Amino acid sequence: MKSKFRNRLIFLGILALLLAIFAMWYRATYSMEEVAAYRVNSEEMPAKIAIATQGSSFKDAIVTNIVNHYKKDSVYINVVDIADIASLSFDNYNAIVVIHTWEYGNPPEAVSTFIETHKSQGSRLIVMATSGQGTNKIEGVDALSGESILENAGDYSDAIIERIEKIIQ
Repeated sequence: MKSKFRNRLIFLGILALLLAIFAMWYRATYSMEEVAAYRVNSEEMPAKIAIATQGSSFKDAIVTNIVNHYKKDSVYINVVDIADIASLSFDNYNAIVVIHTWEYGNPPEAVSTFIETHKSQGSRLIVMATSGQGTNKIEGVDALSGESILENAGDYSDAIIERIEKIIQ
């Protein structure tokens, strides 16, 4: 009787260890890279945009396209990592762009909290969500959503720029 109990405990311990290893591998493989913050143009510019994003080839391409579109205009751009989204205030920006991925079936906690806090600013908030299916987005938010297919980054960049243009003009 004791040996059956001990064997089950050993089996459960090994199973728990394997699950923990799998979870660490999954997080290391599929988690987003941190984005180094940077700014483009002077804060004295009349139009100001903040972009909170996560690091991936797809998201980096979208941000680069947006920055390249506005860097020669009178638009100030502040790019931050999604973890720093709470530091952004609509008092300082005409528009805030949030580009995030779904992790474990949900948006990052920082994104959920920020959007819930600033829902009243919805017309100045532009959200792009990526997921495996390409359809996930936060309920009640007019967000773009899609798969992280690099060839489609230009289309999503154009859609975001179109929304920014409606806000800053």
